[in-house]
Amino acid sequence: MDFIKRYTTDEGIRLAIAVTTDTVEEARLRHDLWPVATAALGRTMMGGLLLTSDFKNQENVSIRINGRGPLGAIHVDAFSDNTVRGYVDNPHVDVPLKRAGKLDVGAAVGIDGTVQVTRFTKLRQDYTSQSPLQSGEIAEDLAYYLYTSEQVPSTISLGVLVDPDYHTIVAGGFLLSALPDCSDDVLAEIEHNVNQLGPITAYLKDNPNGEGLKERLLGTLNSHEVFSHDVHFQCTCSRDRFLNALLSLRQEDKDEILQDKVTELVCHYCNEKYHYSQEELKALFEKPTHIQ
Repeated sequence: MDFIKRYTTDEGIRLAIAVTTDTVEEARLRHDLWPVATAALGRTMMGGLLLTSDFKNQENVSIRINGRGPLGAIHVDAFSDNTVRGYVDNPHVDVPLKRAGKLDVGAAVGIDGTVQVTRFTKLRQDYTSQSPLQSGEIAEDLAYYLYTSEQVPSTISLGVLVDPDYHTIVAGGFLLSALPDCSDDVLAEIEHNVNQLGPITAYLKDNPNGEGLKERLLGTLNSHEVFSHDVHFQCTCSRDRFLNALLSLRQEDKDEILQDKVTELVCHYCNEKYHYSQEELKALFEKPTHIQ
C-alpha cells in the first residue's frame, strides 16, 4: 500500500519518504501513459505529495512544469489528505533512452521553461512562485525551486521504474531539508548517506515498501516519526461539478450542446468521462438550479 511518512531529527533535519507505486500505476492506466510520460508525471506527483509538508495548516500544492518539450506541460495537484491527481498534455511521447534502461525524462520535459508552485489552504490566500527549469528531470528542478523561491536547502530524489510492457514496477522518493541550526557535520553525514544510497529506483526494486530507507538516509541521527498516512490517486471532479459548469455557459453555448443526443465531458486530471442526455440537459437549462 502506498504511503508517505515524515520524520524530524534532534540535529535539525526533516525527512519525508513516499512510496507511490500503485498511485503512479493508476495514473498510467487512467491516461494511457507511455513510459517517459509515466516517469515524468509519477515524479511530479511524488514531488507534490512531498511538498505538502505543512500538514498542520491543511496545505494543498499545485505544480505546473512546462519545459516546452514534446511532453508538453505537467499538471499535478496534491492535497492535504494525501491524495494526488495529475496529467500531462501529451501522454504518448517517445524519446531515445538516455542510456540502456534509463528514460530521458529531461528530453521529454525540456528545460526552456519554469516550475510553478501554488500553495493554498483554507486559512490564507493562495501563494504562487516559480523558478527556471534546470534539467527537466523533476527532482533537481523542485530542489532548485525550494532553494531559490522558498530559501529551503533540500535534497530530493524521485524515481519511477517502468517495465517494457509499460507497467510501473516501483515508484517512490524522499525529501531531505535542513533547518537553519543544522551543523555542517550533520549535513556532511546526510550527503554521504545520500551518495551511498544510489538511485532510489534501484533501492526500491530490492525494497519495494521502502524498508530501511529512513535508516540509510539518517544514519546515526536521532529521528522521530511525526506523520504517517496512506497515499492514493483521487480526483475532485464529479458529475454534479460538471453540471454546474454547464449551467454557467452562455445561452448560445447551451443551445449548441442541446443539438447532440448525448454530451460527453472528460476530466483532464483523471480522464473520467461523464455523459448527459439531451433530455436531462434540456430540463436542467430550463430550470437552472445550483447543484451542490
